[in-house]
Amino acid sequence: MISLQMNPTDPGLMTRESKKDAVISAVVRYTKEGWPQSVESEELKHYRKLRHSLSTENGCLFLGARIVIPTRLKRQVLQLVHLGHFGMQRMKKRARSVVYWPHIDDDIEQLCRTCAACAAHQNMPEKAPNHPWMLPEKPWSRVHVDHAINFLGSNWLVVIDAHSKYPCIHPTVSTSTRTTMDLLEQDFAHFGYPHTLVTDNAPNFRSEEFQAWCRERGIVRLTGAPYHPATNGAAERLVQSFKQSLRKSSLPPKAALQEFLMQYRRTPLECGYSPGELLNGRLIRCKLDALVPSPAHIAQGRLAKETARPHLRMNRRLTAKRVHSYTLGAPCYALYYGPKRDKEPRWVPAVVTKVFGTRSVQVRVVPRGPSWKRHVEQLLPRYGQEEDAEPPPESAYSNHDTLTKAEEETTASNATKQPKGREAIRTLTTKTVPQFRQH
Repeated sequence: MISLQMNPTDPGLMTRESKKDAVISAVVRYTKEGWPQSVESEELKHYRKLRHSLSTENGCLFLGARIVIPTRLKRQVLQLVHLGHFGMQRMKKRARSVVYWPHIDDDIEQLCRTCAACAAHQNMPEKAPNHPWMLPEKPWSRVHVDHAINFLGSNWLVVIDAHSKYPCIHPTVSTSTRTTMDLLEQDFAHFGYPHTLVTDNAPNFRSEEFQAWCRERGIVRLTGAPYHPATNGAAERLVQSFKQSLRKSSLPPKAALQEFLMQYRRTPLECGYSPGELLNGRLIRCKLDALVPSPAHIAQGRLAKETARPHLRMNRRLTAKRVHSYTLGAPCYALYYGPKRDKEPRWVPAVVTKVFGTRSVQVRVVPRGPSWKRHVEQLLPRYGQEEDAEPPPESAYSNHDTLTKAEEETTASNATKQPKGREAIRTLTTKTVPQFRQH
């Protein structure tokens, strides 16, 4: 396309270019002299359908009050419409009030998708449909762990069993790896080693010492994408309930904690049985009552059915939303969580290098940037054939969420074990134990 400079002080430019444009000059002639019964060109057929709304003035063609832009000036007009980077819908409204050419909306959409500045600072994508964790078959087989930091003058290690929702909470001064392992050993001494330990990406959980400690005990450690706490939603929800209870209590923090654990473990779930029953097979005797314990397996069918309903309803609401899927080698924009200056891009171009299950992938900043692990809600599709800009040096991006080799191997080995699509829903409804979400 020949590049022309749009000059507002040259009103004759539009007239000259309209005369040079073969299609517009023919339409101007037909508008003045009358249209033939038929035309062969597809472009002319398009304008013939609009002939009753066409008019001419000073050699230019108008559709209503909108001037028809010659082909050689389309690119410059698009750049004028895109001034301010206001987004696709506002660009269309501005263009529709002044200019016109066939397929103008498609050209505006393509410009917005391929604009690097717009892509680097666009909003978060739509929420992905809920992808629940598989229901564990036995108590204490999958345990979720998290820290509540600086609450009521202390830190708290929060542990919850995915099968029974049985909670364990430990006040602690330090959140170091050594202290965390010592507190977990106390729970494991009571209930044994779980098969799977789900944590976030905190440094104490990502350390080589903690990973070696898990391997020695035959524990598989799973993590979600950085800055996506919903993946460890079971522990996050317990932290929320625990904080609300202690804020309302008039007891000292430690006494309030014990009261919370007693009532939480004793309160029946949706199935009618408490976490203490589902984990230990008996009722926990409290001040309120001393009921005869009932077998935990009676509750499993009802509990699985009740806990499946919210996920199925949520998935029905979100099924209609378009959630992008990312395959190996797919170009995308990854959300940047490092320190940013005023004009530092929020989204950086990347390429998918590994796929972990249905919701997490590993991406590499192009062309030679660091590798990050990201959830699909932290990615956006990248369109267009423009050259990838040279990224800042690898040290410019924060590497606190860069994957270690041990994490890549652990996540990749476990990703193939998760059911997908309708199989996951069938598994959800046929299992007989509680469920928790995996995002």
